[in-house]
Amino acid sequence: MKNQLFIEAAMRSKLYQKKLKNIHLEDWSSIPFTTKDDLRNADTYDVLGVPLHQVATYHETSGTTGTPTPSWFSHKDIEQEAQVVLQSSLNLNEHDIVLNRFPFAMAIPAFIVYWASQKVGAVHIGVDKASMVTPDRRVVEIIKRTNPTILTLLPSEAEKLYHVGMQMGVRFPTKGLRALLLAGELVSPARKRYIEKMWGVPVHLLFGSTETGGLFMTCENGHYHIDHPNVKIEVVDDSGIPVENGVKGNCVISSAREGMPLLRYANQDIIQLIDGAQCNCGKTEPIMIHYGRKEDVIEYQNKSVNFYELQEAVYTLSKVPFMWKVKISSNRVQFLCQFIEPAGEAIISTIKHELSEKLGFEVDIQQTEIIPLEKLTEKPAYGKYAYIERELINEPEVLVK
Repeated sequence: MKNQLFIEAAMRSKLYQKKLKNIHLEDWSSIPFTTKDDLRNADTYDVLGVPLHQVATYHETSGTTGTPTPSWFSHKDIEQEAQVVLQSSLNLNEHDIVLNRFPFAMAIPAFIVYWASQKVGAVHIGVDKASMVTPDRRVVEIIKRTNPTILTLLPSEAEKLYHVGMQMGVRFPTKGLRALLLAGELVSPARKRYIEKMWGVPVHLLFGSTETGGLFMTCENGHYHIDHPNVKIEVVDDSGIPVENGVKGNCVISSAREGMPLLRYANQDIIQLIDGAQCNCGKTEPIMIHYGRKEDVIEYQNKSVNFYELQEAVYTLSKVPFMWKVKISSNRVQFLCQFIEPAGEAIISTIKHELSEKLGFEVDIQQTEIIPLEKLTEKPAYGKYAYIERELINEPEVLVK
């Protein structure tokens, strides 16, 4: 795709009109990267690429690592967002019942799934992860009642919801279930296989972010092909110099999305591009391998482990925990893990040996409670406000003669 498309789209926003005022746009390499701080510090309306009357939705990042980043989508954009899903090997169609567990509060994946479902006439069931109305227990109950064909949710939710179902006596796959669509977190090949074995159905992955929208879906072989018509992906080193195919580097995204165009956006992800012809799915576009965020890289004892490598180690353990996290300090790396049934010393010792060997440095193992198990099957904590309250009146005593 010609670079001019992205430049013209970017110059429709005030952000880039200011940022590129004195830049020679004919030389692509001279165009400065857009950073997360650029988007955070910009006026919310300056990132708009179309007049406000053409906007369909507004979204924001969570703000967990700083000021939230704004994100606008035009009516044409949401058509394209739906197409990312509809043109994938998921084969979403009018016969599907989609149970959508993505959070609807500001994040984008839930809306992409909804738009795609509406486009093809699929049944859509919204069970917002962020809502108190639909805790895990109720979601499993809805699955039992409605028999959805596709579940869409965060990878961590997929693992958690499976165990909630098990505690409630539900076995997966449930009747009619044919696929999971996951987004919002990195899923390495080992983690993908682990979740597929859990649920007994194929897992499809959606790559993107609130800032960029949905960009790519995995093919039937689990690869992200760079096939979005309005997106350009570059891989650069820490000095901003493009690297050769097959070399890991920093992800740089250009998007001609109308609502919020992005020009050379450095999203802090580590990626690698490889030849797409090696995939037998029929697509020939380059394949992108996503290794996670730079902030999630573990640097310890002269070793560097990215999040992809960490997941590959965890999800190939002889016993994978129900929940886990890694705690890093200057003198040790701790692997905190939780099992549905507490693991014995022999299992913990085996995990310590396996994980230390896979990561290349000594790891301390601590079995702990990350999520109280009793909370997994709690009933809804929220109900409608009651405007009328009736005091219970004691029934009069009946005297028996």
